[in-house]
Amino acid sequence: MRPLEGVTVIDATQALVGPMASQTFGDLGADVIKIERPEHGDLTRTYQPEYGGLSAYFVSLNRNKRSVTLDLTSAEGQAILHELIEDADVFLQNFAPGNDAVFGAEYGTLRGLNEGLIYCDVSGYGPGSPYSDRKAFDIVLQGETGMMSITGSPEEPARVGVSISDVSCAMTATYAVLAALFHRERTGEGQHIDLSLFDTSFQWLLYHVTGYFASGEVPERMGTKHPSLAPYQAVETADSHVIVGVVSEGIWPNLCRALDREEWIGSERFETFAERVANRAELDAELEAIFAGRSTDEWIEHLREYDVPCAPINDVAEVIDDPHIEARGMIAEMEHPEEGTFKAPANPVNFSSLEVTHERAPPTLGEHTVEVLEELGYSPEEIVELESSGIV
Repeated sequence: MRPLEGVTVIDATQALVGPMASQTFGDLGADVIKIERPEHGDLTRTYQPEYGGLSAYFVSLNRNKRSVTLDLTSAEGQAILHELIEDADVFLQNFAPGNDAVFGAEYGTLRGLNEGLIYCDVSGYGPGSPYSDRKAFDIVLQGETGMMSITGSPEEPARVGVSISDVSCAMTATYAVLAALFHRERTGEGQHIDLSLFDTSFQWLLYHVTGYFASGEVPERMGTKHPSLAPYQAVETADSHVIVGVVSEGIWPNLCRALDREEWIGSERFETFAERVANRAELDAELEAIFAGRSTDEWIEHLREYDVPCAPINDVAEVIDDPHIEARGMIAEMEHPEEGTFKAPANPVNFSSLEVTHERAPPTLGEHTVEVLEELGYSPEEIVELESSGIV
């Protein structure tokens, strides 16, 4: 049994936030109907590189969905959307500011068709923000919300290597919709969910914000280092880098023994986190000299003998080949009848008695338009007319 079997999601989003959330719902068994513009579709369909006739970016976010092309600027297209909404459970949209009204998809309109609807509205800044009319994208939010101020080297800010502002909003949208569905099960009440990328990005600052309130000091970029822990960072070895993570005072003596520096145990310079942070420059210089003497593989084998948390910095090819990935089934394979086999990261959730699926490959543009219209009761003649007029 799939946990969301019987739930219908109408997904009028594109790019990353909405598609990632709706893909999760599809993995959990929901019937996800993806609404796309005729001829153009989701803007990520054009992103490079190409993968089996589709965009690799699109493939990573759009399995377990049915694609329906629909011109929401037309009265006929809006009428079809409204028919879909009448029997739907969830509606997702990330329209540009004001386009919900242009597309006949405002919350008030759709709630009038379906009082139990869970309506998830994703925007850059949200209503009530002084920036509510602005469009927003991941790199913009990483800068505005302070994320880039703590990411990168002291000399230069860096964008997090994945679209973390988008991903955080997608994950927040997922649990918000699931919470609203649970509430509806108990009360019958639908819900309007308002999510902004600014808010969901800002939440990731966590202890940096509370630390600022506590100390009044503005956090700075520290590369791989941590403001409160040391050593907790990448250290250069003879051939690359190794990650060392001393996350508790109990690990510090193990590291000292592994480095043949038992005199550091109980040292006034390095005994506690506070002292190691205060003397970070001195400690880092010592670590750099020591770690330069062996390769990363040698250090990892040695440190693990002393139960010190450590890891290499794997690239994508290396992590895909990691035995963990195979053991945990973390690569999903999907067969498309025309485009062949696609591979992408699998859903990471494992239930004791429920099933997560990756069986439906990402759809080609409008692949399921006729199928869905037939389910709504449209005749072949009506479908041909809608196609010829560019409505679908």
